[in-house]
Amino acid sequence: MDDDEAELTRRSRQGDADAFGLLVRRHAGRATALATGLVGNHADAVDLSQDAFVRAWRHIDTFRGQCSFFAWYCRILRNLCYSRLRRHRPAGQPLVDGRYASSAADPALLAEQSEQADRLWSAILRLSENHREIILLSHFDQFSYKEIAAALEIPLGTVMSRLHAARCALRAELAGKQP
Repeated sequence: MDDDEAELTRRSRQGDADAFGLLVRRHAGRATALATGLVGNHADAVDLSQDAFVRAWRHIDTFRGQCSFFAWYCRILRNLCYSRLRRHRPAGQPLVDGRYASSAADPALLAEQSEQADRLWSAILRLSENHREIILLSHFDQFSYKEIAAALEIPLGTVMSRLHAARCALRAELAGKQP
């Protein structure tokens, strides 16, 4: 956690809503992207990430600074996402929500990139919840192993083995094989 984030978190714990607002603005995009990957629906992901920020604000006094604010917040967000999945079990359609935009002018190249991205997201959404979550945190949010361990409340060795298994499962999905 950088000094600026530590200061914003400290001020937030003292009840400074403006400081917490800065934390929200800093992490809202990452939070929505993570939630989209977990629930497979961008509109639900926006709602869930906002709900998680509300819960984080209500419980900011429980944040002890043993990990980054975002890693702590991710635990709240993933719990909300999994609760929603248990209640609704959506179809998990892959979304193209602007993440696949390219500056290339060649329509054929754009179509190929979009097709590859759709194939990747479809494969990610077919992974188990544990595998999908660790792939998203590692490769899309670029969490370190230590941050993943803190966010998921698992040992570092489990992060490494689960990430290896998730990568193998994703390769198998992309190849059209069962892992």
